[in-house]
Amino acid sequence: MISKTDIKQLTRLSTKKGRNEYGLYLIEGLRIIRSALHAQAPINRIFVTTRFEESVDYQSMFNRFNKIRKPELIDEKTMKQITQTVNPSGILAVCSLPKITELPSTIASNWLYLDKIADPGNLGTLLRSAAWFGTTQVALSPHCADPFNPKVVRGGMGAHFSLQMVTNCDLRQFNSSDHLIIGADHRGMSIVDFNNNAKDWVLVIGSEAHGISKENSNHIEYSLSIPANGSGNSLNAAVAGSIMLYCLNNL
Repeated sequence: MISKTDIKQLTRLSTKKGRNEYGLYLIEGLRIIRSALHAQAPINRIFVTTRFEESVDYQSMFNRFNKIRKPELIDEKTMKQITQTVNPSGILAVCSLPKITELPSTIASNWLYLDKIADPGNLGTLLRSAAWFGTTQVALSPHCADPFNPKVVRGGMGAHFSLQMVTNCDLRQFNSSDHLIIGADHRGMSIVDFNNNAKDWVLVIGSEAHGISKENSNHIEYSLSIPANGSGNSLNAAVAGSIMLYCLNNL
């Protein structure tokens, strides 16, 4: 049976301070936990409600769960308290935070650089798109949302387990490489007309409210936009970033 101390600790994992203190973070939902199991992520504990334990989904995963960690039963009220969601899925896992990584001395392949993306939903979607389109190297500037915030993890839908992420990264660190520094900007040239000449690139996506920050805009070599065929003021940062990732990975 889960103790009050455990509940207090797990509830604190909803905060960045708590995650850093314990070196742990939460993942909720069967699809994300399946991704974690497939990637052999360091899962410490798995919790399920009685309702979920009786489901077909649980029965299909029973053997895989038991090979990693035997799931522990908790009640619905405790699950809601820990996950802080209105309608939790009924399954929750606790993972070890990955070791803090720095930008490698030799920078290879394409990168996604997220410039002060403070909205957890946008950050999660961008990580999910990066994984889907094969840009597995992601750098986050200072003042981005914490990539292990529960909302970001839910939005990422398992992307965390296939990405290499560098946090508190200065865009200037890419200046020593041969990468093209590309910024998403509605005033830029159409991405349809862009040719990267087979060079590796860094795609910079700015925040929803302010775009690419002033300090980083000075390092942008190419500003690219997405041409509109209809109406509307602009695209959401996560939508624009996802479209650009698709286009750049298919040049």
